[in-house]
Amino acid sequence: MKKKLINIQDITVVMNRASRGLTIEGVMFIDKHTHHLTFKPYNLAKYQPGYYQRTKPKLIKKLPWGALKQSIRNNILRLSVPQALGTAQTIAIFNNHVAQANDALIDLELKEFC
Repeated sequence: MKKKLINIQDITVVMNRASRGLTIEGVMFIDKHTHHLTFKPYNLAKYQPGYYQRTKPKLIKKLPWGALKQSIRNNILRLSVPQALGTAQTIAIFNNHVAQANDALIDLELKEFC
């Protein structure tokens, strides 16, 4: 039985993450100079100290066919309607959801200022 060896680049990064039980993302390839199997971990920003992770949008109102959310910069209205309903029903659902979203935004403003 022949031993299989894997060269690991940046061994300290790999061992730090492995000792904490975390996954290690990277690429495994055969090095063209040494002809050995080599693992190189990705240098991802999320693994670096001080990485800022974007906050998720806050749900303002759950709608029957979608949701109204508020991020740091935008108000997001998402709708998903099956194509089998037809154009007229789809337009009616869109108009109804826009009206509900407008009411929810007005209620949110009133709660903030009152």
